[in-house]
Amino acid sequence: MADFYNKGIKFATGGSGTLASLAVALDLDMRTGTLLGETGWLDGNFGGSYPGGGLATFTASNADGSAAGSLRMITLNLGAVTTNTVTVTLSSAGTTGDTDDGTPVNKIVTIVGQSGGMAATITDTLELTLAVGTAGTVTFLVL
Repeated sequence: MADFYNKGIKFATGGSGTLASLAVALDLDMRTGTLLGETGWLDGNFGGSYPGGGLATFTASNADGSAAGSLRMITLNLGAVTTNTVTVTLSSAGTTGDTDDGTPVNKIVTIVGQSGGMAATITDTLELTLAVGTAGTVTFLVL
């Protein structure tokens, strides 16, 4: 299966098994609770109104880019793994047109949940190992 990119993260597959498919179902910035790429929370309610009267002169924004991402929750949709294990390695490697937010990934913190017959484990700082199983999902936190 070919490597693919999603919001600044490269997902590379390896190992002696075969993974039928791999897709990102969710990439959620845990600090702001919004999908990466959704930046409306940065606009300081520009042009809006606040309860009890508007604050027309208050138009704070974070246009300097200093609000880099933090903890992210990612859910992968996985096709069935055949026979042997497959590794999925994450790295910071955004490409043009990838909507890279410029945030490097450093570590998979924990696996939050799994579904289907897939067994996923963290085998290295940025590596998941997927054991033989049917299609399913794995949700994990990454810094």
